[in-house]
Amino acid sequence: TLLYTIKFEMMAKRKQSSHPSTVPYVRGFTAPTLANKNSALGSRDNTNHYNFTGHQSIPRCTSVDDWLAQYKEEGQTVAQFLQENPWFSKRKRKYVKQEFVGSGESIKEKYPNGKLYLLPIGELDMDVEVLCSFASTYLGIEMSPLPALKTGVRGKKVWVERRAGDRRNLSARVADNGRLQLNVVSALQEVRYQLDNLPDSLCVVALTKYELYETKSDLFIAGMASGNQRVGVFSVLRYDPNLVFSSETWHEVSTVSSPLSPHETRRLLVERCLKLLVHETMHLLGLDHCVYFACVMNGSGHLAEDFSQPMALCPVCLKKMFLLTKFDMDQRYEVLKDRYKDLGMMKEEKWVGERIKMLQGRSDKKMKALKKD
Repeated sequence: TLLYTIKFEMMAKRKQSSHPSTVPYVRGFTAPTLANKNSALGSRDNTNHYNFTGHQSIPRCTSVDDWLAQYKEEGQTVAQFLQENPWFSKRKRKYVKQEFVGSGESIKEKYPNGKLYLLPIGELDMDVEVLCSFASTYLGIEMSPLPALKTGVRGKKVWVERRAGDRRNLSARVADNGRLQLNVVSALQEVRYQLDNLPDSLCVVALTKYELYETKSDLFIAGMASGNQRVGVFSVLRYDPNLVFSSETWHEVSTVSSPLSPHETRRLLVERCLKLLVHETMHLLGLDHCVYFACVMNGSGHLAEDFSQPMALCPVCLKKMFLLTKFDMDQRYEVLKDRYKDLGMMKEEKWVGERIKMLQGRSDKKMKALKKD
């Protein structure tokens, strides 16, 4: 069955308010209670890793364009994740080509040769090896970079070069602001072609600097993913920290009066793309948007909301990823702390460091209590 198809539209048809006062959630949505969170998590499996300490509640909306001010999310419990996710099936997923072990418990046991892939459509002006190395640690599944598809413009179409001399046209258009936009459905078809020619691929996520659209009425869309097809494509154009987008129309673009240094520009661009990459890949792995805590899997209705959301997995989503991949949670935190330090992501490095100390402290207390007994 179709797992989901995700379309993120950050069109901002209304001017966003900069006033910090809260606005109501969309009709029918209520913030989860502690009982709701515990129910969503289920058993803590005799581990402290799912402790709620240090995880903030899902924030109130401060703009009518915030995700939960527009969309009623039901939330996905761990039990629902296990029941609905085709990666846990004892039957091999359709069109997956690699070896399958039906008795395996995790995705890595079921598909022991499986990999995730990152495909740049055109050059990204960032080190994709860094993106993949981080994502591999964060997700607990190896992600490898594919060579960037060469692109060019032919009239109102964008061509991609699959191999030397083999070019294919993708649908495109010129937007009202004069910028060339790539049709997301056409791009997804190309990503699917690439996936079909990778015998060990589980999913392929494509990133591009082209702006995307789906239908004629779209000003632009951030991207699209198809869980059933195991592919997604997303634009990173608007993640450039030196670009300013009109809050009235969003298609008007200007450059900030005092651009950041090249080093800080790259650092912030990589940070934003890392969050995008792990969020969208986890959608392809079966995680829905999170409504239980402030979490990397929260939905976002606009860029400011996206940038304000944490990089960390909440206890509910952490448990989903652990059950899916069986990664070593202690080792994951230790490696992530080093990666955050290397990437200059000080806020995230501090949070993970505090998490490690909390887990070690609780483990020490537990050992002392056992010795007394």
